[in-house]
Amino acid sequence: MILSKIFTSFTFRFLVSYVAWLSVAVFMVLALIYAFIAYDFFSDVHRSVKLELEALSQAYEEGGSEAVDEFVEVHSGPTRLIRFFYFVGDAEKRKIAGNLNEWPDAKEYRNGWIGFDFESLTNMADPVGNEFVALSTELPSGERLLVARHYADVLNSTKLVAGALTRSMVATIILGTIGGAITAGLSLRRIEHINTTLHRIMSGDFSERIDVSGSTGDFRRLSENVNQMLDRIEVLMTGVRQVSDNIAHDLRTPLTRLRNKLSDLHDDCSDPANREQVEALIEEADGLLGTFSALLRIAQVESGNRRSGFADVDLCTLVSDVIELYEPLAMEKDQQFNTALARVGKVTGDRNLLFQAVANLVDNAIKYTPEGGEVQVGLSVEPDCYRVYVADTGIGVPDADREKVFQRFFRVESSRGCHPGNGLGLSLVHAVVKLHDGTISLEDNRPGLKVVMRLPRQSSASKKG
Repeated sequence: MILSKIFTSFTFRFLVSYVAWLSVAVFMVLALIYAFIAYDFFSDVHRSVKLELEALSQAYEEGGSEAVDEFVEVHSGPTRLIRFFYFVGDAEKRKIAGNLNEWPDAKEYRNGWIGFDFESLTNMADPVGNEFVALSTELPSGERLLVARHYADVLNSTKLVAGALTRSMVATIILGTIGGAITAGLSLRRIEHINTTLHRIMSGDFSERIDVSGSTGDFRRLSENVNQMLDRIEVLMTGVRQVSDNIAHDLRTPLTRLRNKLSDLHDDCSDPANREQVEALIEEADGLLGTFSALLRIAQVESGNRRSGFADVDLCTLVSDVIELYEPLAMEKDQQFNTALARVGKVTGDRNLLFQAVANLVDNAIKYTPEGGEVQVGLSVEPDCYRVYVADTGIGVPDADREKVFQRFFRVESSRGCHPGNGLGLSLVHAVVKLHDGTISLEDNRPGLKVVMRLPRQSSASKKG
């Protein structure tokens, strides 16, 4: 898993790409170096052969065959680092002097250069190689002179250089790849640390900050900038929430007094028309009080203070209680109310909040399902969580609005004016699920909507409390 993350990380892919291009550049440089070295080697071969041929010509012209024999004895002896071979013949290439037995059957090149197989021309006990290059010339008197030199040493040297250069390039690729993996692993560890911290922040813990101890360079500056940004965001969000909470708290008291006075006026009113108007005002006041109460409840849930009261909750019993409460309401609308509850274990959480969350989902399903429709409530077990779902055959929620419905006061346009509500029901459900380290998602029920709530079997929230 870790290796997979390393190999798929941007740092590793960038470094591998860099090493690949670096290897291409190194290959081109090494190929150029090899070409220069090989050129120098073979130039030296050609130059040495030319010098030997000039010396051999001078010796023959000055002293004849005796001088050639003496020249050959000196220049081809065991003390010489490079072994040369000489041939002096007449116009018909018959041997006059030298340590070659005959004129070689050679492949001719330009300017008197030839190449030949040496082993067939000598019976020496220590042949020095088969690959030879030679240069011949013809004297004004008609004699033919030839000097040959084996270049196996040159080929071995060039092969040695080529091998060293190839190994250098392979070492560059291997070490570059290993270095890239190590660098990517170190970077990935730092990035994973940052991602883990950010995930906790996104889960609602806005006091969390990225630890910068031990970090240096760009990662430290990045972490410090993110922490400063989070400080600013926390201040702004706290201010906005404080304003909304204060408004809800401050207005709830006068609204309560207004509602009580309207209730007293309703009791004292004898005119039926006035009584109906007062009843309508009381209903409006109740709606406003419900909205402010929901706002305060969401704020309380999002603050995380309710975790201190977490305990073991029998999820199956809780969902059954919700069904028992709302089943009569579904029957009044002639709706088919189906349940599919599996026996599951307990979860750690706040029973009242979980009950409110499931109740909100069931209430919405009944509200938005037409008469004769179907509402289904289910509870099942997944590998690492318990799954609570509520499905209906109502109008559903468009794909574009499925993330927005968890925002405060957001309502789908098709439901405005048709169904009462303040757009806070799913916001409260979302806050409760996050408080319990769970997830909530909306799915297409074809037709209608299916809301799926997943709660972990062993919530880490209980440990935080």
